[in-house]
Amino acid sequence: MKNTTFDNYALYDANGTKHDFMFMEIDQVLQLGATCLSALNQQGFFKVIYITEGEGIYYADWQAFELKKGDICFVGNFQQQRWSVDKSIKGYIINFKSVFLTKFITNHLFVQELAFFNRFTTHNVLENHALSNRVEHAIQSMLHELKLEIHKDINLIRIYLLEILLVSKRKIDRINQVKNESVNSNILVEQFEQLIENHFYEYKFPKEYAKHLRVTPNYLNSICRRMREKSAGDLIRDRILLESKRLLMTTNLSASEIAYRLNFKDSSYFTRFFKKYVDLTPDEYRKNN
Repeated sequence: MKNTTFDNYALYDANGTKHDFMFMEIDQVLQLGATCLSALNQQGFFKVIYITEGEGIYYADWQAFELKKGDICFVGNFQQQRWSVDKSIKGYIINFKSVFLTKFITNHLFVQELAFFNRFTTHNVLENHALSNRVEHAIQSMLHELKLEIHKDINLIRIYLLEILLVSKRKIDRINQVKNESVNSNILVEQFEQLIENHFYEYKFPKEYAKHLRVTPNYLNSICRRMREKSAGDLIRDRILLESKRLLMTTNLSASEIAYRLNFKDSSYFTRFFKKYVDLTPDEYRKNN
């Protein structure tokens, strides 16, 4: 029997059994006012908010999320919520308790383990244009099922909710993977650059550095191109050229002596190397600078 305001939005099966699930439109939530919102906050629902039109600011535990069309916002249970709507905003709020899904799946920690329900995550909001068709379809399918007077299938609604959660999780996992790969790649390149700084007198080829870094020369080269837009060989060469110019400008060492210090096999090879990349011989460079 429906006794509260929220019962109008709650899910009942054909036998009148109430389930831990409520589906609401955003404008309906706004119309309920602060008192009803406060009561809703206390019921411990996880929330999935999907914006179809307009924009506004959603507050969860005083953390502000700017939402616009196509975004999905995930809010953990027992977080306090309120809205600040700047423009006409439309969309849906799926309220559910974890038990609604764990009656259907074996992992009873499934919802709690979803990173986007953690209040400390950076992924409370997915700018969801890439997923909007998939999410929109799942929500419309859920709506269709909810409107059925008879033969309503609770498990189908669970499946549509699971689809939204799982495709969002996959999207976030991919974002995190790219970020982690970028961080790891940057660390590797920084280690490589430090090795160059320490060993450019001795090592002239990427394979020598790759061995120290325990990666293949091809992998080292591809990471350097992605992170520095230069090959591994270019980075080694640039450091050798820089040192050559420094020695030419700050010492009286001859080109032959500099070639020896930089571990070139002979001075003529050093001269050819220098002129290839500077367009001047070492002596011409010293004279012109």
